[in-house]
Amino acid sequence: MDKKLFKELEGNLKEAVNVARGKLPPKAAFVVLSPSDIKAIRAGTRMSQTEFAYAFQLKLETIKGWEQGKRRPDVASTNYLRVIEADPEFVQQTLAA
Repeated sequence: MDKKLFKELEGNLKEAVNVARGKLPPKAAFVVLSPSDIKAIRAGTRMSQTEFAYAFQLKLETIKGWEQGKRRPDVASTNYLRVIEADPEFVQQTLAA
């Protein structure tokens, strides 16, 4: 193994241990949405999967996959879902503009 890569991995591991022990704050936090979280966001809009996909310009198969736990949204998609949850009407108006 490359010595430089090993040193980088070693440093990352030490940092992770210190974060886990509470000695360091994490550099970044990622929100993970569960399938039930995603379904609840959609349910909050009172839309079917088909309506939700159309309204927010997403693929129906993507919505189904997320809600069934077969796929997980990436960071950008997670953030998009959180914005939809916060103000679905604003998102729809913005997409229609």
